[in-house]
Amino acid sequence: MKSLIFTATYNEADNIASLVSDCLSALPHAHMLVVDDNSPDGTGKILDQLALGYAGRLKVIHRPRKLGLGSAHKLAMKFALQNDYDSLVTMDADYSHHPKYLPTMHKFLESADFVTGSRYVEGGRCDYGLGRQVISRGANFLARTLLGIRLHETTTSYRGFRRSLLEKLPIDKIKAEGYAFFFESIFHSCRIASKAAEFPIHFEDRRAGTSKISKKEVAKSVVRLARMWLRRVLGMFENYAPAQIPHNVEPCDVCGKTLHVEIYPATVQNHKSDMYNCTSAHHDSHGRIVRCLVCGLVATNPKISPEELSKLYSDVVDQTYVANIPARVRTFDYNFKRVMGYLPRTTSLLDVGSYYGVFLDVARGYGYQVKGVEPSKAASEFARKTFNVSVHSGTLADMSDDSKQYDVVTSWDVMEHFFSPMAEIKRINERMSTGGVFTFCTLNWDNWYARLLGEKWPWLMDMHLYYFDDKVIEDMLRRNGFKMTMADTYCHIITFDYFLLKLDSLGIPFAKLTRKLLGWTPMGSWYIPFRFGDIRLYVAEKTSNVNAATI
Repeated sequence: MKSLIFTATYNEADNIASLVSDCLSALPHAHMLVVDDNSPDGTGKILDQLALGYAGRLKVIHRPRKLGLGSAHKLAMKFALQNDYDSLVTMDADYSHHPKYLPTMHKFLESADFVTGSRYVEGGRCDYGLGRQVISRGANFLARTLLGIRLHETTTSYRGFRRSLLEKLPIDKIKAEGYAFFFESIFHSCRIASKAAEFPIHFEDRRAGTSKISKKEVAKSVVRLARMWLRRVLGMFENYAPAQIPHNVEPCDVCGKTLHVEIYPATVQNHKSDMYNCTSAHHDSHGRIVRCLVCGLVATNPKISPEELSKLYSDVVDQTYVANIPARVRTFDYNFKRVMGYLPRTTSLLDVGSYYGVFLDVARGYGYQVKGVEPSKAASEFARKTFNVSVHSGTLADMSDDSKQYDVVTSWDVMEHFFSPMAEIKRINERMSTGGVFTFCTLNWDNWYARLLGEKWPWLMDMHLYYFDDKVIEDMLRRNGFKMTMADTYCHIITFDYFLLKLDSLGIPFAKLTRKLLGWTPMGSWYIPFRFGDIRLYVAEKTSNVNAATI
């Protein structure tokens, strides 16, 4: 068998060198994968040094922060499948799972699809004190009973998977990112495996460091278990199957990896320019939405080609936006005032994605010398004629006639539309002087409103290629020579009439009739502020140069 041993680390500097040595000695033919979540104690650096001495047998993936133990195990499963391993063994990094059992695990995998080392089968031992023993045994009993798992051990991560099982496992459907992942994944494994086995192990208390499980994580696991039991009773797992992965999967724009889970499959898509304007009412169509298991970026994958994307935006005409320009003025004026205190005392400003030029006119009113860049031919022409501002028709990449270094760069509701946000931030960096400020707003995936609505969240649309959170944005900025100095909720100000128009596009009953009736009253022109937190406002200072020629 071509075998892979996996463990995840966070502050395991005291254990990791001996663990790697013991694991690779116990299975001399195997490779080992370690995912480190940016351990502050230097675990990642130790691993990089170790990898140099193992001739390719030790593989290390660094994540920018803690993204959940469950997501690290999903990453390992995806990695094993992508790299054609015949088996995967997962374990803890603290020696509670001793490497001496690896040959036994490997022997069981010759005949079983799934195997787990067990503390609670006959012959097994656990070094926990009485209190932790009671909690652990109680959790295992509860999980076995509620989920119908016949094995004695449901929560330990000392497990072995044959490739044939991993190929059938609905990894993308396992929603838990923390410790609840272990009983959720064993539930699916036991349902699918033609043969599941367990053998006794001595579960030792960790040699060094401290336990990473928190009370909050325990509470989340209990809630997850209750939800799984209910779904099992209702028969909601019967049609679970692995996601159908397209052949043209693209690397993550931030980290370059192709290790992700599918959040939502693609709906029926029909790419037209009217689906790519700012006020698009096409909320029923989106691409395949995935989350990167390495950096956490949520994105459409695969995307349409950059050439097709450029053509769609070039042809955009948005009369609804033009009809609502007074509301846009209020929106830009309100939010720009909030960031002006972070801007340098200079006057040159470049707006990337300036659309119909409304913000350029607002910024000019505050004394800025403004220029815009906008791919829509109709919008950029409108801006030049209506507001008498300088707007380049095209993209930042082809604005070769302008070598000016700007003190301020802005970009409003644009980042999620870029084919490659990382490439555009690099280009923005190149256009700015050191100490300059980049301020922008974009979609926020990690938000109560987005979580509440799920796939009904209105910003899941064909034209939105990326969905961010504060941590991902901060990482992207740092990689491109910026330091985040402010993150806050963005406020959109819209008319009551436009609000009803959007409700109608979302299929809300009576919205169209109400809008028609209010058309006879002044109420349609009333202004309404919206700040649910699913759109965020950022300010970042340029701290170093990044050469956009390397894009």
